[in-house]
Amino acid sequence: MAFTDPQSITITGFNGGSAISLPRTSDSPNRSEYTSNDGLYKVTVSVLTSGKPGSASYRVRSMFRVDVSILATDPFNAAVSAYQTFSAWVVTDKPPFGFTVTQMTNITAALLGLLTASTNAAIVKMLGGEH
Repeated sequence: MAFTDPQSITITGFNGGSAISLPRTSDSPNRSEYTSNDGLYKVTVSVLTSGKPGSASYRVRSMFRVDVSILATDPFNAAVSAYQTFSAWVVTDKPPFGFTVTQMTNITAALLGLLTASTNAAIVKMLGGEH
């Protein structure tokens, strides 16, 4: 089952602060991509399985990823510009049993809350190289 088409994302500092429409541009049984008309913004949602179904080693990995590209000037050579892409994603790794959907949702929401608390303090520290 796929997410709604189109997806929409609002990123502070990009597109004048307005929502960016991302129509579905690729759809396969385990992956969908949503890309802006200019190709600078993309959301990918995928599900990957590993291990033998029905066994304790069976895993389901779900991913939600955002890619943003910008045309940037090379700081060492102002005559050269190139597209640069930044990506951020969340991956969940679900075992075959033991956790309810509610528990997994709460754990994922807690992670996102930790990252975004105090005006994104943990994200700023992570991007600054702290660990």
